[in-house]
Amino acid sequence: MDFFPVADLRASLRAAGVLVLAGGVCVAQVGPPVCPVNPGGQPVSLTPVARPTAEQIRATAEEAAADPTVMVSAEPVANFGTERYRLADYAECVGGGGCYWADLDAQARRAEMALDRVVATAKAGDKLAMVLDIDETSMSNFCELRREDYGFLLASFNKWMMTPESAMPIPGTLRLFDKARAAGVEVFFITGRRDELRDATEKNLTLAGYKGWKGLGLRNGPQKTMPTVGYKSEERKKIVDAGYRIVMSVGDQWSDLNGTSKAEISVKLPNPFYYLP
Repeated sequence: MDFFPVADLRASLRAAGVLVLAGGVCVAQVGPPVCPVNPGGQPVSLTPVARPTAEQIRATAEEAAADPTVMVSAEPVANFGTERYRLADYAECVGGGGCYWADLDAQARRAEMALDRVVATAKAGDKLAMVLDIDETSMSNFCELRREDYGFLLASFNKWMMTPESAMPIPGTLRLFDKARAAGVEVFFITGRRDELRDATEKNLTLAGYKGWKGLGLRNGPQKTMPTVGYKSEERKKIVDAGYRIVMSVGDQWSDLNGTSKAEISVKLPNPFYYLP
């Protein structure tokens, strides 16, 4: 198997108009948000739970494996439980594995600079648009994810998204949104949420500080069973057909960005919690 060098991969993605997070970049001391109340009404502590860090687990395993009296098994797949510890460390910014919130903010600042360049070169009469995903892009479900020990339980998520507690903005994206609106760029949200959540989504976007957006696309009718790439391509085409030039699209999943009617610049945010094809 031939492996593609990481540096070459990043260069190719940049050439294709995709902003990919550069590992280890921290532009500010950014940490996890405060989760004031969960849907059950009980306070949510952000004090790390009583568990070893991923570094401690690794050190223990290495020490045990070095013991000549131990027969070590083949383990081609990482242990799911220990991987959860790594995820928790990253999400809660503890240990030496980086900080999810700092990485999010770093990528948002790169997107802001890219947006400035695009706006500066716009021609008179251009109708500029930016497309934003919602979950883990514009608003964070961190408190629900943490409450479920970083599991993705759809039924629990749907209940959570109906509550005002879920109106938790991702600061960098909100900052990017405000910059776009100040520059006259119209903002459209396209989310994989179903249309049944429209009222709650509209209210929570407003509560989170997103004001003055142009449109909100949610899955409706046949779109509910469409692959994500096809559904989001269809929604972007509506924007293009309305005469807009989509200069930027931001999402935490590749399926938010790929397909037809792509933006001139696609911004991929990190999401270590779940994958949506």
